[in-house]
Amino acid sequence: MQEIESILKEIGAKNGLEIALDENGACTLELADGRVMLLQERANLNELDFVATLGTVPEEARADVFTELLAANFYWQDTFGATISWNADLEEVVLIYPLQLAGATPESVETIFNRFVELQSAWAERFAEMVAAAQHEDDGADDEDGEEEGESANDDLIISP
Repeated sequence: MQEIESILKEIGAKNGLEIALDENGACTLELADGRVMLLQERANLNELDFVATLGTVPEEARADVFTELLAANFYWQDTFGATISWNADLEEVVLIYPLQLAGATPESVETIFNRFVELQSAWAERFAEMVAAAQHEDDGADDEDGEEEGESANDDLIISP
């Protein structure tokens, strides 16, 4: 198995990026559109976590938004292997995908990286819509966007090595 540091270095070189884990086994990357992704090695579990903050949820919208997020998280039906979590300390919703490093290659890690970026983009948009709808609902207005509950713009995104 190739060490994760050399795999990340190879992926970075191929894509014109400097990807290197710091002394804590972490690397923060800013994507072209301004979104930020954290890579966090968890050596004790032999995994690399892909982490992205989706945003905050106003307190009055939490019940509605968290209900939707929990439903999407159920058996990863709308997260395609990633997990949506609530970071109570920072009061942020976070998307996390743990990649098992056993047998990882630069190609497999780059594939997961690219799929996570796509998933993060889809979820950032969906999350913003959830929060806006919950706030709109809280204001007493009806949802008139015409989208059926449970529809997902990311139905074709599946993360797998």
